[in-house]
Amino acid sequence: MLIKQKGIIIKTIDYGESDKIITILNEHGAKVPLMVRRAKKSKNGLQANTQLFVYGLFIYSKWKGMGTLSSVDVIDQNYHLRLDIYESSYASLCAETIDRSIEADEISKNSYELLHFVLDKIKQGISAQLMSVVVLLKCMTRFGFNAVFDRCVITQSDDQSKLVGYSFKYDGAISENAAYKDTHALHLSNKTLYLLDILQKLPINQMSSLSIHEAIVDEMSELVILLYKEYAGMYFKSQKLINQLYRLDNL
Repeated sequence: MLIKQKGIIIKTIDYGESDKIITILNEHGAKVPLMVRRAKKSKNGLQANTQLFVYGLFIYSKWKGMGTLSSVDVIDQNYHLRLDIYESSYASLCAETIDRSIEADEISKNSYELLHFVLDKIKQGISAQLMSVVVLLKCMTRFGFNAVFDRCVITQSDDQSKLVGYSFKYDGAISENAAYKDTHALHLSNKTLYLLDILQKLPINQMSSLSIHEAIVDEMSELVILLYKEYAGMYFKSQKLINQLYRLDNL
């Protein structure tokens, strides 16, 4: 059976000397693994057209089990992501998070729309690191946890101007008056917590303008990565590369 579906490549794995396996997130929100024969030795464009983040019309055959890719009509290669290693790394974090949030036989149209949204925003010049924060926030509930950013979890005060950090001991933001109860809390600016709350609650179709200071984005990114580690026991492969890049920059 020959199938045609639009989708975005969210994962690639080398298979043997010349083949590779790609996973596309198709337009319906389903993950589709596909074998690409002779991808690394192909002269018909399959090597370039089966890279991570390629968006296109995928034509493949499938009977039982994994399908086999026949051709790709590329709509957007998202080539800019290969030119900047930082953008590529944070975009990979987006793709990895979405990939791991969807079960093999699950359909999640929202996940497809989220991935499309962040790739478009990165292409428009929005920080890829900020987009990774958006993805991590939107996918939290899919991993079975959530986070409280809009009030102090100890005093229950909703005065966000008084929030000074996040407590893993009490599972939420804490205010200046209650900070003494958790000396190991992660200290953050109240602006960071305020913006995390907005990004967590605001639908992506209402995120028209996204301009946040780099230092704030760094704080948001650090916290959400720690949330996944603490509450879901997750460590991202793409985060390892990001950490290595920052260490090299600080040498």
